[in-house]
Amino acid sequence: MCVYVRDLTMAESKRLSRGLKEVRTATYLRRMQVVAFSGQGMRAKEIAERLCLHEEYVRELIRRFNAGSFNALRPRRPTGRPRELTPEEVSVIVEAASTPPRVLGLPFGVWSLRKLADFVIERGIVKKTSPSTLQRILKENEVTFQRTKTWKERHDPEFKSKKNASSVSTTKGRKARG
Repeated sequence: MCVYVRDLTMAESKRLSRGLKEVRTATYLRRMQVVAFSGQGMRAKEIAERLCLHEEYVRELIRRFNAGSFNALRPRRPTGRPRELTPEEVSVIVEAASTPPRVLGLPFGVWSLRKLADFVIERGIVKKTSPSTLQRILKENEVTFQRTKTWKERHDPEFKSKKNASSVSTTKGRKARG
């Protein structure tokens, strides 16, 4: 079944032509183009091909416009759970993650997401958070943790002389028996 935009009033026609020239967001512009093309008699399939949209989405936009005019084309509020952390809390978390733990009086030298989560909760920066939330925050703020490199040190004062002496004995090949 073909769905078309209802007949526009004079005021809606002016708003559409003005909006196509002045609109700032690409999403709203594309939605207005759907209305304009449909008003010119184009089918939803043709509009979808021309604007690289899904056919069913074009039909939905036309139905929404027919029911609620231009307000129905405006982007909707984001769905889902709202963010729990304020920008101030995020900045404190980023600052803490950028500071070496020993400077903050902690007994370890490198942050892990779990240790950072425990730290911000214990200090009262946030009431609750998870390592995955912290990972997302740090990624958004371009804070990365470097993998810890460990090595063993020799405390033997004669280590260098012993090390060099042993390499001489290992460089000679085995003598063939025969």
